[in-house]
Amino acid sequence: MEKIKLENLHFSYNQETPVIKNVSLSIEEGTYTTIIGHNGSGKSTIAKLMIGLLEAQSGSIIIDRLPLDEAHIHDIRNRIGIVFQNPDNQFIGATVADDIAFGLENHQVPSEQMQNIIETYAKKVSMSKFLNSEPTKLSGGQKQRVAIAGVLAMKPQIIIFDEATSMLDPQGKAEINALIQEIHREENLTMISITHDIEEVAHSDHVIVLDQGQIVMEGKPEDVLMHDQKLIELSLDIPNALKFQKELWKQGVKLSPCITMEKVVEEVCQLRFKN
Repeated sequence: MEKIKLENLHFSYNQETPVIKNVSLSIEEGTYTTIIGHNGSGKSTIAKLMIGLLEAQSGSIIIDRLPLDEAHIHDIRNRIGIVFQNPDNQFIGATVADDIAFGLENHQVPSEQMQNIIETYAKKVSMSKFLNSEPTKLSGGQKQRVAIAGVLAMKPQIIIFDEATSMLDPQGKAEINALIQEIHREENLTMISITHDIEEVAHSDHVIVLDQGQIVMEGKPEDVLMHDQKLIELSLDIPNALKFQKELWKQGVKLSPCITMEKVVEEVCQLRFKN
């Protein structure tokens, strides 16, 4: 079932230069979709349009079968959680526990239920021992885990990650990507990630490639990412697994097309076993 549908969407910040040009897409319920594109391609603008932070000049946005309009905006926002690029912009509380509790208080969750919810989602993101810590003193990856816990505690149906790993070091990025994949496996959520990280794209269900405000490629990651030359022309990267595989091909080692290192290792092991 379609959870999100955009039809013929147009948007401009200055009413003259279009940023989003006739974009139509649909996202199925329970899927993990990545939206990629170089800087200025319009991907973060798409996220802001989906939650009503920006208003399209024309076209329609349907969220969970509700039109995104003044009559339904509050209902729709209750169904969507968003994790931003800089977690510091989302912190409200003096401690991690206070920060996770903030959204619950706004939704008038009874105080006797709140502590259990806080502990449940702090545990899910591996931040239980930091509940009494100040969020500003955490590492970048830890801050992003707290931001994710705060969103999960609200029990949204849809989560949008807007460049959620772009400010992290490689280790922090890998940990948050692993957490996103774990949430996708365990929670019945529709997840959208606006990202530059091609390794994250390789683990998603569906990928949408934007260029100059338009969709230029779309499909399963294993189909889209194999168009490596096209991605490079769009100033995008290709997965390390594919780079490694190409080097193996040069050495005469023929593998099936692989976009994740896990799959490459599996293929190499099978090939060695056959030989």
